[in-house]
Amino acid sequence: MKRLRTIGIVTVISAIAVTAAVSAHAAPTSVVDRTYSCKVRPQRYIDLNTSVTLPPTQDAPQRPANLNLFTVKKTFKQNGFTFNLPQVFFQAAKGTNPKIDKPTCRPSSRKVALKPSGLRLTDTVTPRYLGFFDQRCVTAKRVLVHVRITLSGGVPVAALVAVRNDNRTRRPVEFLNWRSRKIKGYFGKSCVSTANG
Repeated sequence: MKRLRTIGIVTVISAIAVTAAVSAHAAPTSVVDRTYSCKVRPQRYIDLNTSVTLPPTQDAPQRPANLNLFTVKKTFKQNGFTFNLPQVFFQAAKGTNPKIDKPTCRPSSRKVALKPSGLRLTDTVTPRYLGFFDQRCVTAKRVLVHVRITLSGGVPVAALVAVRNDNRTRRPVEFLNWRSRKIKGYFGKSCVSTANG
């Protein structure tokens, strides 16, 4: 009896190992790690909108987790509607690669640590709690944005995003530890929530 039980366990473990190997092969992992210096609008503020994957409602289907960072005012038209163009964008959905507004954000070799140094943990949002961040932060004329995005099968599954002023002080502005079902947001004193208008 013990022999049969052992064979059964080995078979299950082998099946799990094969399944994991097939899954890993089917969904390769890659990392996008870049730093940009982005121009800021004349009023000297940036807007961040980011959410976890939200369940469907009566008015809308399931909405994939996403991140939109707006440093200037730009719009585009699609299907007769006008939308704001984010300077940094990604979402947890197939066929939507991370996007950078290159006319506004240029690659930078300056170092920006992917840590919340000098910032307070404002909140942790999940599908069951708040679900999103809407923050407006006062900044310098330019900001440094360091993004490290982990993709599985081409879909963003995790990211670290650090924003600092691109000037002599390089003061930290905001930091996000982003996952599709949990986002930790760290924001400086120059940031306020715009969730209610």
